[in-house]
Amino acid sequence: MTSEQQGEIRGTGVAMLEAAHAYLDRELGPRAPTELREIGGFDEAPLDGEGSVMLFAFTLPTDCRAAEAKDAPPLVAHYVVVGKTEPNYYPAYGLGPDDAYSLHIGTRFALGVGLAVAPPTDAPHGAADAVRSWVEACNPGVPLEQFRLAGLFRSDEQLFAVYSVTLAGRDAYCFGADCPPGFGDRDDLPPQVSLRLHLGRVIRAEARREARREARREAERAAADSPGGRPCGAS
Repeated sequence: MTSEQQGEIRGTGVAMLEAAHAYLDRELGPRAPTELREIGGFDEAPLDGEGSVMLFAFTLPTDCRAAEAKDAPPLVAHYVVVGKTEPNYYPAYGLGPDDAYSLHIGTRFALGVGLAVAPPTDAPHGAADAVRSWVEACNPGVPLEQFRLAGLFRSDEQLFAVYSVTLAGRDAYCFGADCPPGFGDRDDLPPQVSLRLHLGRVIRAEARREARREARREAERAAADSPGGRPCGAS
């Protein structure tokens, strides 16, 4: 790496840090942190309009209501995400940088499609039975001790269901209805947070698969266009 490239990276980091401070100053006013710690950067575009971002960690004092709890910590860890995105900050929830970015992407998607809480009575007929069958098929022979709707969310005509399950004494979330199926390994999170984390993971994974497919298509086009070339796998 040349000294010029190193300088550009440092300059980008400084600009991102300044952007994070400016955003938090606007959002939090006098509560804004004075210190931010860089924890990671992501150069992905899993959603239209998204691009290179950086994550910074900071702490905020426990709010007044939570402070009444005897075991409430005096400071709560948070992340802020800035860059080619709509900036936002979140409680850290004990997430590592990669999952924190997935939560951000899931949140961007949820906001973009207007995902909102729906009453349990809106749950689509047969959705719970389908998810229950899927859970049992994924865990043959494992006793399903609990299965209940933990949260339901709507975007236009689509419904995203979050179920709380207990399998052989282990609690988890699973997702169904119009939501891509899957398990959430953090049952301590609020259902809406677990859903956004799940959606972010799914969106990023699909974007990576599409990038690999496009790279293969590009390689095949380049091979076909070269003199005497043929696509990979052609006979």
